[in-house]
Amino acid sequence: MSERIELYPATVSDIDFVAETIIEAEKSGTDKISFCNIFSMTEPEVRELFKVILAKDVRGQEISYSEYLICRVDEENAGACTSWVEAESGYSAALLKADLLFDHIERDKLIEAQKIFSLIQGLNIEREPGTLQIANAYVKPKFRGKGIIGLLMNEHIRIQKIKNPEIKKAQLRVTKTNENAARAYEKIGFVKIYEKTVEDDEILKILPAKTKILMEKSI
Repeated sequence: MSERIELYPATVSDIDFVAETIIEAEKSGTDKISFCNIFSMTEPEVRELFKVILAKDVRGQEISYSEYLICRVDEENAGACTSWVEAESGYSAALLKADLLFDHIERDKLIEAQKIFSLIQGLNIEREPGTLQIANAYVKPKFRGKGIIGLLMNEHIRIQKIKNPEIKKAQLRVTKTNENAARAYEKIGFVKIYEKTVEDDEILKILPAKTKILMEKSI
């Protein structure tokens, strides 16, 4: 019997799975969650933080449930990812996300995190305004190898092009540790266009890798 694969926009009832998606995508094939290491929080604490922020649904950045598409296989959640047009509202995703985090993270944790922000910033690749940004792609291990990432990303592109026909390219970022993901993205037309590395190995105490890759696809 063939499997039934369905894609649908996330709703408020999907917040738990979207939070799981963000956490697993953050790990990038490792056991490190940058939010935990930056803000001295446990994984359950970060999960609850994401749920609170997701419920606010501030669009234009990656912690917004309504920006996600979810894939179900035989009515079971199998994977998800998000997309948005960068700075469509006039504000960057980085600024929107920072405001949300600062509103919901304890002040002492924010002050402590300031000590490592400059190190983390060295790995930042700024998002290009007016481009389609795709992020937090995740597929549960039991459903991998079915082309779900391609289905999700191509559907994001299709939907966004209908709403914003002037968009010319889609971009995503992947860490060097996640070569399997990079190969999956290449299969659907993304190419590596830029790589950024932080030489200080201290960053590996915080993030999954010290190299980030920007990939791009004309749409």
